[in-house]
Amino acid sequence: MGKHGNRVYVQVLLEPNRGKIFLEEAESQNKKPSALVREIVYEYIKSLKPDEEAQAALKDKEVWRQAVQSRLDGRARSRANALKTSDQSEQAA
Repeated sequence: MGKHGNRVYVQVLLEPNRGKIFLEEAESQNKKPSALVREIVYEYIKSLKPDEEAQAALKDKEVWRQAVQSRLDGRARSRANALKTSDQSEQAA
């Protein structure tokens, strides 16, 4: 187990024959295997601790919203800096 950005990274090794069944099921649902595993895990957590899962889901949505906003802010800063640099270059010429 490790971290990948803000996410928890878990690697799962399946035995070959059951793994093949799982991969076929993911394909039949037109999902990536990791997306199907995530869906199964979240449903399992929800069945065990519905109140905690609901609160965690809300917190996760907020983390995602903040990440998206940070990316948008960064792009806006990059554009503003590029325009500023372009204007300075034109004035110097």
